[in-house]
Amino acid sequence: MYNTTKDILLNAEIPQQTNTYKPVSHGQLIDLTLNSIEKAGFTLDREMYSTARDGNIANGRFTIRNVMDSEMQLEVGWQNSYDKSLSLKFAIGTRIMICQNGCVSGDYGAFKKKHVGEVQLFTPHAISEYIKGAGDVFRRMQDERERMKQIEVSRRVKAELIGRMIIEEGFIQSTQLNLISKELDNPTFDYGAPDSMWELYQFTTQAMREVHPSLWMNNHIKAHNFFVNESGLLVAPPQMVDIIEEVPIEEVIGKINQFSTFSL
Repeated sequence: MYNTTKDILLNAEIPQQTNTYKPVSHGQLIDLTLNSIEKAGFTLDREMYSTARDGNIANGRFTIRNVMDSEMQLEVGWQNSYDKSLSLKFAIGTRIMICQNGCVSGDYGAFKKKHVGEVQLFTPHAISEYIKGAGDVFRRMQDERERMKQIEVSRRVKAELIGRMIIEEGFIQSTQLNLISKELDNPTFDYGAPDSMWELYQFTTQAMREVHPSLWMNNHIKAHNFFVNESGLLVAPPQMVDIIEEVPIEEVIGKINQFSTFSL
């Protein structure tokens, strides 16, 4: 288990700033996220944290109480590192109510930024702007969910898709394959759409719940992109925007929107 408390993250030693490395503290990210959620008019439901490598890698996830339906609720999250192993990442997704699985959208509402340059100045404005648009992302993911529910998937097709997740995409490992196989034969939860693309997606994220914190965000974005594309909802695979140069947030959002082929 990698779940942890806020205090553990706050007490992790922050590395020294250099000419080539600009740390953003876990505590700063927590405060920025909570403040941006409040300013956007959202109500926080829960905040959850996971960590590895003695606090050098951390994930923060925040569910929103007043953006939800009967099946899922809005969730925003970030990933950060102190050991230079990961870039700072921020994404918007959902948490499935019945099983607490996470779904992370990788086409809109996601960015990553290296700990260089003006990352410390860029991050506060970027997080604030992304959270402002989180409601639109949630509505889009609702639409994706309903479309996936309408796609029937035979056992043979399930086997083919699972094989591709392992061999081609690499976000499923052998231990997770065993968990998916168990879900196929005896589902833990009822997702309201048996033998559908949506159900297989939830079996997959159920199996990914204990993935290492360093892989959590990337693997969930890969999973979401995979199922969205296999459902025919996008023409081309979306990408997380990699922000290396310092650019206005409006330009960044414009780049992200180029990957969106439909809106709600």
